[in-house]
Amino acid sequence: MAIEIERKYRVRTLGGLSLPEGVRIEQGYLTKSGCTVRVRTKGPRGFLTLKFPAEKPRKAGAPLERREFEYEIPPDDARELLGLSRFTLSKTRHLLPGGVELDVFHGRHEGLVLAEYESADGSQPEPIPGVEWVEVTDDRRYSNRWIAEHGVPPEE
Repeated sequence: MAIEIERKYRVRTLGGLSLPEGVRIEQGYLTKSGCTVRVRTKGPRGFLTLKFPAEKPRKAGAPLERREFEYEIPPDDARELLGLSRFTLSKTRHLLPGGVELDVFHGRHEGLVLAEYESADGSQPEPIPGVEWVEVTDDRRYSNRWIAEHGVPPEE
């Protein structure tokens, strides 16, 4: 069993940060409620992921902790499943120093940039010079599933 412990941030500015080469991700969702079933291509590889809701209540400001199972599948299967997905999104993922994953969205989600940080203890990432972000871990509108279905949440 895998436990994912993450924090999520909406990036307001990259402050001139030069992004390392990224990998293109196309992903779609195969269910509407309960367990999230996600299919994705990540570069030339295919994956099927099951994400379950958090099992215990979270305090405001705490990291998101939930069970996640990810399996590599044949890329052709992943592409076929993407074609069956009702809600999809496209992004490029860049790995930044300190383990921060930066997702730059494309298509109808153009302009949205999110950062995710996974850790064993739910800690905050080290600041990245020039990057301005606001934590959105507590806002479900920033889950990729919600974004794929509803679009980019308005900034408040």
